[in-house]
Amino acid sequence: MRVYLPIYCMLFFLNLKAQTLHFTDSTNIQAKVWNKDKEKKVTYSNWKTYTSHSIEMIKGFNPTENDRRDNYGGNDIFVTKASGYFKVSKNDDRFLFTDPLGNAYFNVGVNGIRTGKSENNTKAFNENFNSIDQWIAKTHLDISTFGFNSAGSWSDINSIIAYNKKTKSHFVYCTQLSLLSSFSQNKKTNALNYPVLANVFNPSFGEWCHEKILEYKDKFKDPNLLGHFSDNELPFQEKLITTFLKINDDNDPAFKAVIEWLKRNNLEKENINENDESRFSGFIAENYFKIVNDVLKQLDPNHLYLGSRLHASAKNNPAVLRAAEKYVDVISINYYGSWDLNTKSNEQWSSLSKPFMITEFYTKGEDANMENLSGAGWIVKTQKDRGMHYQNFILSFLQNKNCIGIHWFRYQDNDPTDKTADISNKDSNKGMINTSYHWYKPLTDAMSGINNKIYQLIQFIDSPIK
Repeated sequence: MRVYLPIYCMLFFLNLKAQTLHFTDSTNIQAKVWNKDKEKKVTYSNWKTYTSHSIEMIKGFNPTENDRRDNYGGNDIFVTKASGYFKVSKNDDRFLFTDPLGNAYFNVGVNGIRTGKSENNTKAFNENFNSIDQWIAKTHLDISTFGFNSAGSWSDINSIIAYNKKTKSHFVYCTQLSLLSSFSQNKKTNALNYPVLANVFNPSFGEWCHEKILEYKDKFKDPNLLGHFSDNELPFQEKLITTFLKINDDNDPAFKAVIEWLKRNNLEKENINENDESRFSGFIAENYFKIVNDVLKQLDPNHLYLGSRLHASAKNNPAVLRAAEKYVDVISINYYGSWDLNTKSNEQWSSLSKPFMITEFYTKGEDANMENLSGAGWIVKTQKDRGMHYQNFILSFLQNKNCIGIHWFRYQDNDPTDKTADISNKDSNKGMINTSYHWYKPLTDAMSGINNKIYQLIQFIDSPIK
């Protein structure tokens, strides 16, 4: 196996300490913090000041040009034997993907690369593009110029695959299988207030996973597929012992599971505490991840299991994380509520035996003149501020060597006239592009400025202190 450039050999043999980023300057960004009140209504704080850093402020970092990249968006700072598919590798103490050519690959993705569905979106699309083929080709060119190397979850993967076949391109993508969520909807259990996660214990869930994953069999040999997400934001953070006990049906497999778990742990349901609830969430997560992983790896051993995207307190629940470590290739996390990587998460995720990736984050600009109430992102004053937040966020995560990728949410702004949009995606400036398919240049300039130096930054961070 070939390894990183010689500097990594020095790290191995001399055991020198890699450096933490230091900055020559900083800037203050005004932002409003997202929150929900007791009635779960979205509220925002008054303006608060957050210290931020950009790539130009890094002491001693002097990149000369953009990173060299192969056709998948990888780089030769680390090289393994080509497998023809994306894999996870570790060199010294840094996790990275390796792409089908065997080159190091830090995944920088964009969620929701798909066309808008409102009348306004359709009109703007027809004014800007002649066809879906032209749109996807132009979009791939543009986001590649901005330094992104994949489409994230919720993207139009059928158009991406068709584009790849026609052009022999390498537009990398992910699937979102939505296994448990679709199983719950199919069983109509949600209508009965039946907990979504109780369906993990339904004897038919494994068979459902088999059927749903087989729907993607035409992608099992596609080198452009990074991997599979199994679900999004399952409610592992809820008080699940309490919720499962409310089923109160001796014949129900989930009710049986909670009763048996309480007995094994010598617990009385009258004396359940928060730690017990957290451990039970981990028990459910372990059953879920095992079922999905067993079926997925049997049907598609070529591709990575990217987990179900964790959020809220579940992303810091040690029991849930331990369960994920056993069965996923990459732990996926939707990250909101912190301006950058906070100390608690940094320490916790650094100790994981598996790498993690951030699969959602964003800020919303007040200058887009949108209501900006839906969704969990921060509000800042300008598109330039969004760009500054983006660079500051990326820099904080690159210093955690278990971080293997970051996905921005999302490609296009929410159109307030779109009546089909779900409640979390209405009238907010989440996009890199507006509802009329025009890029927010101050934002994309900042994204390009750091994305195109990602591999040089990794080398710089991992180099020994001089």
